[in-house]
Amino acid sequence: MNSVVQHSISKINIGLAILNKRADGYHAIDTIFQSIHLGDTIYFAKHHSVVFSGIAPELPPYMNDMIPYDESNLAMKALRAVQNYTGCTTGGAIHLLKRVPPAAGLGGGSGDAAAMLLGLNTFWDLRLTEAELFQLAKTLGSDVPFLLKGGTARGTSRGEELRYLPTGKAHWLLLVKPEISVSTGAAYNRFNGISAFNSTTIDAVEKSMNDGRMDEAMQRSGNTFEELLFPNNEELAQCKAFFADRGHTVVMTGSGPTMAVYLNQARDALDLQEEIKAAGHNWLSLITRTHAKEELA
Repeated sequence: MNSVVQHSISKINIGLAILNKRADGYHAIDTIFQSIHLGDTIYFAKHHSVVFSGIAPELPPYMNDMIPYDESNLAMKALRAVQNYTGCTTGGAIHLLKRVPPAAGLGGGSGDAAAMLLGLNTFWDLRLTEAELFQLAKTLGSDVPFLLKGGTARGTSRGEELRYLPTGKAHWLLLVKPEISVSTGAAYNRFNGISAFNSTTIDAVEKSMNDGRMDEAMQRSGNTFEELLFPNNEELAQCKAFFADRGHTVVMTGSGPTMAVYLNQARDALDLQEEIKAAGHNWLSLITRTHAKEELA
């Protein structure tokens, strides 16, 4: 194929409980994944060798500086995994247009890896099955398998073991990222085995999601990373309180620092963005919505 355009998706976590540290050094978690429309785009064009480039014109400079367009990018690791698995030696000029903030708890890099797998399967006419793509995804990162197809799912083990749930109607969200960035590894290292949140917490979230009540699910959720990060990052607690004090349901997604604010209607986001600006906060805010069932392939 001469050219392919592949869009990625990202996610929020509606509840995330760290359960324990496993013998292999990873942490066992229990979480509800919900995919959202915010995503990047990967462009594929014919070329005699693999050439990878990227740009993030919509993101602030400090975020641009965090995004490598080389072999360390998870999307390129996905490409190398495909090459190693299939033996394919075809080239391609591959360009990544970034919109999802990095190191934000939104699965931006994982979504790019998933999009690379899907895009290359079409571009190189590999005809890999869904099961093969899923196995490749599991080798790349905990969030990559979910971001291959999106929807709503409960993730256990490292997050890569998925049980899909009914996906309801679309809901509007305002994603708000404070200027600080969070190292997931450093955050995990603070976990001492004690959390107010566990699988019972996620059971309650799942029930509300199955009943089509995402607002309630967010209210019933909890995130162990908030317990780990808020005491040493005052801005995170302030950011969450900024929206909670205004009567909005808000959760921190993933390992942070992004807050997902539930909206009754899209225009509420514009009012909140004005309030953020008026308060003098240098927070990036993005309007998006969750995927509805009919929007998923």
